[in-house]
Amino acid sequence: MQRADAHITTDRASRYLVQLCRHADQMSRGLPTGPGHGPHIGGERPKSVKADWSETDGTINLDWGTCTLRATPEGLTVRVEAVDEDRLQRVQALLTRNITRMGRRDHLSVDWRRPDGTTSPVPATAPPRRSRYLTLGLTLAAVLAVAVHVGLAAGVLAIPQWAGLGSDAVLGIILVMALAKAVLIIGHLRRRRRSSAGPH
Repeated sequence: MQRADAHITTDRASRYLVQLCRHADQMSRGLPTGPGHGPHIGGERPKSVKADWSETDGTINLDWGTCTLRATPEGLTVRVEAVDEDRLQRVQALLTRNITRMGRRDHLSVDWRRPDGTTSPVPATAPPRRSRYLTLGLTLAAVLAVAVHVGLAAGVLAIPQWAGLGSDAVLGIILVMALAKAVLIIGHLRRRRRSSAGPH
């Protein structure tokens, strides 16, 4: 058996333990786990998942391996075991992704160790598809916001009464509004990218 352990320092260990196990339980029952929450490990998902938990202890059994969790006042201890290295890394990648996503506000990070004290590598997980669609949608919204405001400006300037009464001011106000919306959307995209990357 291959094994890796991690200790995540947090004063909300019990909350994260319950959240991880509930998430696994939803997967086991085929319930939606929310946008971007699926376990994309090289495009694969575990075929079977079973979770049992209390406020202080939890067990998640996957066809890839087993994860045991323990919450203490000092933090959350996680142990994964699997029959080979490939399956071990799949479980590690799944847990790392979910822990960093769930704990992004607390800046949680996961450092895996082997029984001999050496670090345990974790493969990168594929980005969730839904977040790509959201990014594309927000980018299109920014483009449309600018286009609508430019079209509005052109329409306003076509009216003779407005053309002679401060048309430059009207055009300036409309364009500033369009740029402000675009800046807000781009800022939101950047914040999402930073939070989805998680702490390193």
